Amino acid sequence: MTSRLDLQNITKVFSDRKTGNSVTAVTDMSFSVAPGELVAVVGPSGCGKSTILNMVSGLYGPTEGQVLIDGEKVTGTRPEVGFMLQKDLLLPWRSIVENVEFGLEEKPFNKAERRKRALAELQRMQLADFADSYPHQLSGGMRQRAALARTLAIEPELVLLDEPFSALDAQTKLVLQRHFARTIADAGVTCVLITHDLNEAVIMSDRVVVLSGRPGRVVDEFEIDLPHRTDPLQRSLEPQCGVYVKRLFDALHLENEDA
Repeated sequence: MTSRLDLQNITKVFSDRKTGNSVTAVTDMSFSVAPGELVAVVGPSGCGKSTILNMVSGLYGPTEGQVLIDGEKVTGTRPEVGFMLQKDLLLPWRSIVENVEFGLEEKPFNKAERRKRALAELQRMQLADFADSYPHQLSGGMRQRAALARTLAIEPELVLLDEPFSALDAQTKLVLQRHFARTIADAGVTCVLITHDLNEAVIMSDRVVVLSGRPGRVVDEFEIDLPHRTDPLQRSLEPQCGVYVKRLFDALHLENEDA
């Protein structure tokens, strides 16, 4: 199967022109993501997880190696790539439907078509009744659903997720994880999920890539052979789930970490 995303022997070095010092964020890193697959990337703080997303999104390029999307080298930002962060970044002066329309304003749609598409996404997120509300009037979970609607409204082929559920309370997090899993499965979207939550990596993904400490490199990679990919809560009840979490725990050498 052709990969949607390929990272080939990626190294990224950040240099300070004033001091001449340099930091290698990731080194000789390679992995791929198939169409429709959700791959979770885990690793210790500072190992280059966000750096990977920034290179995939085209915000900056690697020092060595190359990033390919559908076989084409990434040389800048691309309209088929969506980004979802820990913070929803909704514009407070825009209504919810106007926030969802934001990304569509760069597309060749007239105002009526933008509104139609935005409302369709809000309907899918069960937020149609809040289309004319403003961000401060919504709960944290509803705001994240609105952010997801904004991301999916542009019909991305690849969505990059930088800990999008980490700021939510436990109950809201479980509800939104399930809603997200079902939505992206229905849309057939390819995803890369950055997370520090080992359980989340197992219950949300098809495959997990484990990174070392800085400079980040791949130290383990394995498929999650569990049912219920569209229902993370149900998947978390599978007996084998804990085995996968333990494998991540061991790969990250967390038993050696002090509290």
